Amino acid sequence: MKKLTAFVLMTVFVCGVLRSEETETEPTPAPEATPEETAPAAEATPATPAAEVPVVQSEDAAAIEGKIGSEVIVEGVVRNVGTGPNGNITFLNFGDRQTGFVAVVFRAAYDKFPDGFDKYGQQKVRVRGSLEKYRDRQPQIKIFTPDQIEIVASEAP
Repeated sequence: MKKLTAFVLMTVFVCGVLRSEETETEPTPAPEATPEETAPAAEATPATPAAEVPVVQSEDAAAIEGKIGSEVIVEGVVRNVGTGPNGNITFLNFGDRQTGFVAVVFRAAYDKFPDGFDKYGQQKVRVRGSLEKYRDRQPQIKIFTPDQIEIVASEAP
């Protein structure tokens, strides 16, 4: 009887140790995500209803600075439309080219703008999106879809 009791106790002990080892092992790591899975959705539409998004004037540097990191609508006149040296980015400059507000459109979105970008030059527009700073100096909104930019009025003579 002592041998049977010892056997049962040993079996219970070994099973308990094995079970605790199973639950304490590290989980199997998830497979590496591909860049497409980890990259932010470039075509995500704004989630905030338009009525709740603040409108900031492009010339109001203090207001723009206070909204960095937020979804906003920036309104102002596009003073200059330019393209980067390799053609991979288009700039809609609302003021000073180095520090003023700018809306940027990357080549990946060009096909969504069949009429191009020159039509925005010298126009009063509203640009909607996440306001961020490029290299900690220039406020910008990245444009991915045409519904992020709206011509409000013509400023041309």
